[in-house]
Amino acid sequence: MDPGYEIEDIFTFMMAPAGDDLVDATSYAQFHMAFMDRVEAMPGVESVGVVENLPLVESAIQLRFVTEDRGTVGDGGTLLRVTWTGGQYFETMGIELLRGRAFTDADHVSDLGNAIVSQSAADLLWPGEDPIGRRLQTTQASEFWETAVGVATVVGVVEDVKQMNFRAAPDALVYLSLVGQAPTSFPISSPGYAVKTSRADQIAPEIRALVREMAPNAPMYSASTMEDLAAGTMVQLSFTMLILGIASTLTLVLGALGLYGVLSYVVEHRTQEIGVRMALGARSSQVQRMVVAQGARVVIAGVVIGVVVAGGATRALGSL
Repeated sequence: MDPGYEIEDIFTFMMAPAGDDLVDATSYAQFHMAFMDRVEAMPGVESVGVVENLPLVESAIQLRFVTEDRGTVGDGGTLLRVTWTGGQYFETMGIELLRGRAFTDADHVSDLGNAIVSQSAADLLWPGEDPIGRRLQTTQASEFWETAVGVATVVGVVEDVKQMNFRAAPDALVYLSLVGQAPTSFPISSPGYAVKTSRADQIAPEIRALVREMAPNAPMYSASTMEDLAAGTMVQLSFTMLILGIASTLTLVLGALGLYGVLSYVVEHRTQEIGVRMALGARSSQVQRMVVAQGARVVIAGVVIGVVVAGGATRALGSL
């Protein structure tokens, strides 16, 4: 299945920089952009991106949005998930840009207030219409969130991604730039980084050294490759399948032992009959075919019944 992003050759980590010069969204954005430039200059690194909520690590927050041509702030709005992103995040993660453009450096150091929406979010807000150039606004009553999001103009549409669970439907998601409509907008103080490199399983020490250099009070944490994160999300399902596999194997063994026991019992109780048949000229191969045929009828009947039951059970399990 396609989660909407790639998992191969991607190293991820989180960092929470702190310092007297990091006081607002603009200063944090400038730090993240400078840090990404240094990471991208490392050998073997193809691209770097930053996002507030890394897929398979954190779930994005939910806010209600309205559009300028549908409803007002007091109408409640549409519930969507929201995250902040910068750098070459979409390119790094392999998230396809369907329409419009990705964020540029200008989006992250100014108050342009641009946004990128997922296809599901676009379908909810502007069904059957082109969302590029449309404006949306949060209906959240909190002054904090109104300052953080405010009114944003859609500049791009990207494919849906599975944020936390490969088996769940993708969330409708709004991506905002690192800086909103004002320098007091929500600062991205503890984001996740995604690094596209063929050395995804080897580059951690180099990045950790860079973190110590640029943000000595901010240790790198939650460091992992996307492949490891993907495997981690499948642990529960894999364990369940392992238990089912063991139970199925035991069932098959018990069934075989049961069939063997029944046939042995039948043969033992027909010893005299078999002796008479052979005394009257029956060959041993004929007697073997007779006994095996009786067992085969039982097996065939069991297989037919088992296939019918399994078909119904499969449909029932498919709904779980």
